[in-house]
Amino acid sequence: WDPRHGPCCTVDDFSVDLQGYTRSEWNRSAAQVFAVEYLRRYKGDNYTLEFVAEAWLTRVAGMKAQFKNLQQDKAIRKDRKALHRRRQRKQELYACRLDTAYQYAEIKDQAVPVVQSLGLDGMSSDESDHEGHDGEATYHILDKDWRSQHITAWLRMLDALHLRLRYSGEWQATSGAWPHFRTSSLRESVRPAVGELPTDFYSHNWYQAQSSFVKGQLKATKPRVSLVIPAEYLKSASIVISGLTTDLHGMSTGCLNSTIYQTARWSAVKCPNHICYYPGCRACVCSPRRF
Repeated sequence: WDPRHGPCCTVDDFSVDLQGYTRSEWNRSAAQVFAVEYLRRYKGDNYTLEFVAEAWLTRVAGMKAQFKNLQQDKAIRKDRKALHRRRQRKQELYACRLDTAYQYAEIKDQAVPVVQSLGLDGMSSDESDHEGHDGEATYHILDKDWRSQHITAWLRMLDALHLRLRYSGEWQATSGAWPHFRTSSLRESVRPAVGELPTDFYSHNWYQAQSSFVKGQLKATKPRVSLVIPAEYLKSASIVISGLTTDLHGMSTGCLNSTIYQTARWSAVKCPNHICYYPGCRACVCSPRRF
């Protein structure tokens, strides 16, 4: 808009600028348009053009404040919704892992205490990134640096076993939504470590680096269950730990996949021994094929 060519707007197409200055050129021009129309409609009022225009600019200042508060409220509501969704995904992850732990009798006595001891706060949160794969959102796992790799191995194995439970006869997928695509990242969780866990639940290096005061606050207990995963469960399953598939002894075998969650949607090979279901995985024991 060029003020040399006339008013910024008309009565029929009236608009004000709520993002710029109250007395911007646009708003002062709009105030003149408003004042002229007001005096035309209300001829009995003994107001001057300047008075009405000034009164309108005062009104614009109030509208700007309301608009700013509305935008802030939207941002706050958006943040609250994001936190709620993150908490909800965390609850679903905890419930899924606990349910899976109960499903396998051979490891139930180990797996159930692991998940229950960690509780909801011991599950990793994630941050969504909607520049996802094939249009799907990607959820970047927030690393809990205090948690031991043995515990992470158990959780990843339960995730893998959960996918197996999703298949019925002849490896046909059961109904229901698949787990979110969660991928490892360098992002770290800012939430404090869960307290009163067995010492072997904490990363050894992390725990040793803590002050005596922090250790006193944690109140770590003696180990209660063995964290050694039965070999038969790892023989036929790839466990993803920090973007690597790892066997029982922590031997890195390498994998192009960064998470087991990607899935069953991509499963070109449906084999009982193929846990990660990712065609790019070079570590799967079910086939010598290289994708």
